[in-house]
Amino acid sequence: MSVNNLQSIIEDWKNNVVNIINSSGDTDRLAEFALHLSRLLAYPDLDVINSLKKIDTMGDELRQAIKKSMPLRPTQIIEEINNYLFKTKQFKGNIQDYHNPLNNYLNIVLQQKSGIPITLSILYLRVAYVLNFSLYPVNFPAHFLVKHVLEDNNNEIIIDPFNGGRIMDDYAMKELLDQFYPLQNVSLTHAFVKKATAGQVMIRMLNNLKGSYYEAQDIDKAEIANEMIIAISNVKFVSRARSRSRRCGCSIRYN
Repeated sequence: MSVNNLQSIIEDWKNNVVNIINSSGDTDRLAEFALHLSRLLAYPDLDVINSLKKIDTMGDELRQAIKKSMPLRPTQIIEEINNYLFKTKQFKGNIQDYHNPLNNYLNIVLQQKSGIPITLSILYLRVAYVLNFSLYPVNFPAHFLVKHVLEDNNNEIIIDPFNGGRIMDDYAMKELLDQFYPLQNVSLTHAFVKKATAGQVMIRMLNNLKGSYYEAQDIDKAEIANEMIIAISNVKFVSRARSRSRRCGCSIRYN
């Protein structure tokens, strides 16, 4: 890829995503940001506005369906979202082809109705946003989650969209940690379920894709993904990590 083409892509990324993240830190627009990621890395003809409308239409359909039942308790709203997304619309976690890089592209997840934790979580967050139900992204290790903070601000409901929107207790989250970090006995702390920023979510998606592209020897796309990360994080160690990753051929799965 030419330097000019790379610069054009990064400028587009900054204008449509990075500058918004830096000015507002708004996680309500994660679906929009994820669609721009898809457009710039793999689907140049993608209509971001139209794709976003498809998600918002789902949210509107659900809002109309539950309108007469409102107000609902948070757990009831979560149940309604789960029934709609995972039963009516039949979205599901892509267990059989989990590491396919296409799972990181929200437009493909919308088409195939399957994805990995982070993309299903972004879809879940957007539908909740249309319902005016506050949810936040959670950068849990190796398995992305979302959460609702109750009105007392002391209690939280942790949700796993990859597994049908199940509500996670401490035991379930500790099981996840033990699954991904066997024999290490990693302690579950509240730091693991802190609200993630929009920048952190985009970097996590891009790290997924960067690793996949390096493994596939698609160095051009891996380089683009890395430059998109640098545009968000603006730290030099990312560039050094790129060089190490290229030499060793290694990658980290974030999902």
